[in-house]
Amino acid sequence: MSTKKRPVAANDILKFRFLGSPQLAPDGEQILFPLMIADAQNKKYHQHLWMMPFAEGQARQYTFGEVIDSAPSWSPDGLRIAFIRTRDKVSQIYLIPTDGGEARQLSRLEPGVIGGPCWSPDGSQLAFSYHPKAIADPEHPEKPPAVRQITRLRYQEQGYGFLDPERDHIYTLSVGDGRLTQLTEEDFDDQMPAWSPDGLRIAFISNRHPEADYHSLEEDIWLVPAGGGSPQALPTPKGPKALPRWSPDGQQLAYLGHAHPEDSWGTRNTHVWIASLQGGAAQDLMAELDRPAEDVTISDTRPAHGSGQPPLWSADGRFVYTLVSDRGSCQLYRLPVSGGEPEALTSGPQEILNFSLAGPDNRAALAIADPLCPGDVYTLERPAPGCSPRRRTELNGELLAQLSLSEPEEFEYASSDGTKIQAWLMLPPDFDPQRKYPLVFEIHGGPHAQYGQTFFHEFQLLAAQGYVVLYTNPRGSQGAGEEFARAIREDWGNLDYQDLMAGVEAVLQRGFIDEGRLGVCGGSYGGYMTNWIVGHTDRFRAAVTMRSVTNLFSMAGTSDFGFEEHREFGVHPWEDPERYWKQSPIAYAAKIRTPLLIIHSEDDRRCPIEQAEQLYTFLKARRQEVEFLRFPEESHELSRSGRPDRRVIRLEHLLRWFEKYL
Repeated sequence: MSTKKRPVAANDILKFRFLGSPQLAPDGEQILFPLMIADAQNKKYHQHLWMMPFAEGQARQYTFGEVIDSAPSWSPDGLRIAFIRTRDKVSQIYLIPTDGGEARQLSRLEPGVIGGPCWSPDGSQLAFSYHPKAIADPEHPEKPPAVRQITRLRYQEQGYGFLDPERDHIYTLSVGDGRLTQLTEEDFDDQMPAWSPDGLRIAFISNRHPEADYHSLEEDIWLVPAGGGSPQALPTPKGPKALPRWSPDGQQLAYLGHAHPEDSWGTRNTHVWIASLQGGAAQDLMAELDRPAEDVTISDTRPAHGSGQPPLWSADGRFVYTLVSDRGSCQLYRLPVSGGEPEALTSGPQEILNFSLAGPDNRAALAIADPLCPGDVYTLERPAPGCSPRRRTELNGELLAQLSLSEPEEFEYASSDGTKIQAWLMLPPDFDPQRKYPLVFEIHGGPHAQYGQTFFHEFQLLAAQGYVVLYTNPRGSQGAGEEFARAIREDWGNLDYQDLMAGVEAVLQRGFIDEGRLGVCGGSYGGYMTNWIVGHTDRFRAAVTMRSVTNLFSMAGTSDFGFEEHREFGVHPWEDPERYWKQSPIAYAAKIRTPLLIIHSEDDRRCPIEQAEQLYTFLKARRQEVEFLRFPEESHELSRSGRPDRRVIRLEHLLRWFEKYL
């Protein structure tokens, strides 16, 4: 018996189960994965570990409780699992037997931030990064200190807050007796440890430049003896680096990075590199592939995109496997270590979020999302070109079966200068081509990211309310090559604006859009472009700007990475204030006539709330139609990982505004 489907609702975002990175057991027979759920009543999230066989069988919940269990790691013999458990905002490392039983707390660390633990080859120790967070008053941990003394250029960070004097360092923890050993020290941040196959050394990432805050992208791979000693740098090109992984023979390290530390974030492709312990120049395995080796796709069903997936070696050391973002999709690639063309193993409209490998045949477990599903576990028996991952779960099957979803239509249009722009159109589920519909134009953040072949609850919600939803990848986006991503450097609001407005014109030509009912919205850089658009045209009847940028000059002094803006704009703000002003939407605020809803989080360190305050005050003083929603305690990630009730409230106000004006 078929069940009548219903429209997508705002609070459906709290009903989804969000998949983390699946991890294969060393023998490839079992898959472990984190699964997050929202606890709407208590206004928080829980995350538990689930287990399932690789070949056949159902997934079963493995850990329980009002906790966040994350970063699971199998012991080399497959008999134990280490993971990080966070309860009441305090994290510790736990162990649990693979065949079940109670999880045992292994670490006794002071409150702080723990980086995912990794096992020594003999299974006797765990290596991890750890940052102690100083608490000013142990009796009242939320009480601020009497004063904060700041001496660093980089003194705050999105998602963390003010940086205390402590640093991230590498530690080992004895599995037998819980003995803690600190391996690195000094005034540097050391992260992402990886144990060598012989168990003698640990590789990690660190920027040990004497003026690291002024050379933030000049990171290196360091090697430290597992028993303690002085770290030694592995010769590699200058540039950002992440997630080192040892070759099976222990003679090479694969890592993610690029060799252009002078450039702004996202304008250069992150590639997979190989560095040899025998010396010689590091090798870019993707030198001829003009695409990033990471998932840069934006969605609202998980935290922000970025380098979370490490490159993984084949069992025989002949290949390195990686994710590659390509024009809205994210696929699994295989890179020959001895040279040769990178090979795309998968294809189609999908986003591979994460993957793991195990066994001599390189069995793979993958997390895959698509435009109609936020993510499920898939498997591959032997990854090879043309392979088709096998779907193993339907984590949200029951909910999705109830919802009337809109399947996006991908299309391409020509911008003002003929440049081809990738776009998608989402129609209301009950679309009637004889009717005229309002349009909501969504603009992504970054700017160097991409919209793509993934599930986006906000878009589905708008379509369910009767809006046609347009979203595009204008110049500045990633996934279409470095030249495309770099096209707007030092010139925001020009080519990107032309690309976006050409997309609106292309959709209007289809004949089913009411030209008098156009809306525009976006977050972060998407908020910047929303502000820019309403300051340059009255074409839209309503706009919603979220966690936005309004004044590039003031943002350079208030954002957690604002001091890096010269990489994007060519000069420091004090060297050419006029350049920053001309590219700031606030400079055109006097021309704004479009009713504008401003949504911002009070603890946003990436785009500080002073950006929203300036625009609101300017418009309100001029008696324009403007409203300001401030979310206490929330950060830049409100729409993706904010408190559950606040995520729903944000969506309800978005709908209210467009209903009022469109």
